[in-house]
Amino acid sequence: MKEYTTENVRNVVLLGHSGSGKSTFVEAALYAQKHIERMGKTDEGNLTSDYDPEEVKRRVSINTTLLPVEVGNVKINLLDCAGSRDFIGDIKSAVHVAEGALIFVDAVAGIEVGTEFALEYCDEYGIPVMAFVNKIDKENAEFAKTCDAITEQLGRKAVALAVPIGSQSNLQGVVDIVRMKAVMEKGGKTTYGDVPAEMKDEVTAMREQIVEAAAEGDDALMERFFEQGSLSDEEVARGLKAAFIAKRFIPVFCGSATLGVGVEPVLEFLVNSFPTPFEMPGLAIADGETEKHQPVKTDGPFTAFVYKTFSDDFAGRLTFFKVITGKLSTETPVYNFSRDKGEKISHILVARGKKHEEVAHIQAGDIGMVAKLNVTGTNDTLGETKTKTPLFVPTRMPQRPVKAAIRAKSKQDEDKISSGIHALIEQDPTLALTRDSETRQTLLEGMGDQHLDVAIQRLRSKSKVEIEMIEPKTRYRETVTKTAEGQYRHKKQSGGRGQFGEVFLRVSPASEGEEYEFKWSVFGGAIPTNYQSAVDKGAHAACDKGILAGYRVVNVCVDCFDGKHHPVDSSDMAFQIAASMGFQQIAAQAGPIILEPICIVTTTVPEQHMGDVMGDFSQRRGKIQGSDNVGKKVTVRALVPEAELQNYAQNLRSMTGGRGVYEREFSHYEPVPREIQDKIIEEHKRAKEEGE
Repeated sequence: MKEYTTENVRNVVLLGHSGSGKSTFVEAALYAQKHIERMGKTDEGNLTSDYDPEEVKRRVSINTTLLPVEVGNVKINLLDCAGSRDFIGDIKSAVHVAEGALIFVDAVAGIEVGTEFALEYCDEYGIPVMAFVNKIDKENAEFAKTCDAITEQLGRKAVALAVPIGSQSNLQGVVDIVRMKAVMEKGGKTTYGDVPAEMKDEVTAMREQIVEAAAEGDDALMERFFEQGSLSDEEVARGLKAAFIAKRFIPVFCGSATLGVGVEPVLEFLVNSFPTPFEMPGLAIADGETEKHQPVKTDGPFTAFVYKTFSDDFAGRLTFFKVITGKLSTETPVYNFSRDKGEKISHILVARGKKHEEVAHIQAGDIGMVAKLNVTGTNDTLGETKTKTPLFVPTRMPQRPVKAAIRAKSKQDEDKISSGIHALIEQDPTLALTRDSETRQTLLEGMGDQHLDVAIQRLRSKSKVEIEMIEPKTRYRETVTKTAEGQYRHKKQSGGRGQFGEVFLRVSPASEGEEYEFKWSVFGGAIPTNYQSAVDKGAHAACDKGILAGYRVVNVCVDCFDGKHHPVDSSDMAFQIAASMGFQQIAAQAGPIILEPICIVTTTVPEQHMGDVMGDFSQRRGKIQGSDNVGKKVTVRALVPEAELQNYAQNLRSMTGGRGVYEREFSHYEPVPREIQDKIIEEHKRAKEEGE
């Protein structure tokens, strides 16, 4: 692949709901430009974009794949993304480094949840969007109705730049309204002709709308339009670019990716009216408490942002980056400023799916790849050694809403799980692994059930370890509600020196805000003071063992007010045991209860689902705290027991058609209802009997 200068690079992220045809469109574009010899198909698992084993098996995109399409002297870097929000990490990383987006809309299904989220991602990073109405060849496909839906539901004016010739099973091609040409595409070959006579009046009226949209993009063009009533093709292209960058409208194209129809007008627009890296603000940099942007520029030292890392079975660890300033060559001394370590680059690569090609340089604004870097990971900033390089702001990720406990079926394989998962986390920052010392579970957190399932399948494949996912245990607590006192004697004689320690303890609720209090009220030397720390240690250790169901005891005060000792047989260990056993015995009489963690859950949904969400919270023993309107959506806040949130992500997706999102944060502990406490105690007894 030849080297491209910055003004001849286009970075386009492909977004849309799962199944809207993104990967098939890329396949058609690659085939039309002779980059591949034949078009693959989704149901055959041979698309250029979806080459990962999990993608082939599931027949769905999971990773963001870089697929450059060369049109004349322009390289269009197409970043083909997954449609499921479960893989938002890869999706948002691609949006972060793109200058604009091409959003796919199913002509039959219309605006879907993936379409709405796609626009939200683009608005977050301030990039303009264009749309491709796909599957015009399908039964019940309606282009005009879909264009209206884009305007109404996405809240931005849609302007058709292409219109289908025929529809459904009679789809023959499209009219490129900007150039007023009929574009017929078949078998990777494109032919041009006149606009069909029966469509001329309709297309002429639509072109007038396009000219008006172009005139609105530039004051000089607006004056010229008022004076002459028209614009040249070159002026229309220039005006459309300005209006597109300003996000004044959504250019809409149409066709059938499966048939390869409608691809050429999209590529034409990307070449002539899509922003170059020079024409967008660039990437945000961390500069104290403020955020500034570093624009793309060809001069100055090399800097780059790593937007993705990926582990390949053959090529090893691959690092994808966008050059922001300067250029990268194999002679460039590269330093990772995020990790404060140097890196050695021996080969610079460009990728087209799983195929890699070595190049001499990567210019500013372009996207490249290197293999086998030692320390570099996703979101890192690269620059030249010994230059002052500010860090680029990492891609913003939402909270991980789903977690599962994982374990190897064989205890000998536990270490393999940990090392394998950490390798996955390096390439996917939306995964996280934690070890809960209380529940003794290894917890894997991610963006959704499918996200976790893919991670586990990859781990099984790479580590050859059998892994199972189970429900995470809730971190309950126990406490006491009243005061109780008593004594416990620990006495053991085994022939030599024995063990003796006797304590009188008073167990009661602690002062407000205290988790554990210890008081020493012994007088008259009944227990020498040098055993005070041993009694404290024994009582405190007993708190970790629980009273009712093995959960840690909190908000408790232990007062040792009397006892006995033996001048020979007493020891620290004897008093630790006496205090520990005595605490458990006496605390059982102090009105013990189980506390459950309560979370503040913030759920954002379309207004029509507000009632469903509130009703669901009530069924989960939740308490509504309030709500706020956010545009067309509403945010509902509620206090909900953590134990009731185990399947909340799946239920929310079902209730809202995937349009609901939520975040949760620990708030406090509250007593569990009596009937639930009884169940928890019973489950603890059963687990203890079964040796769990």
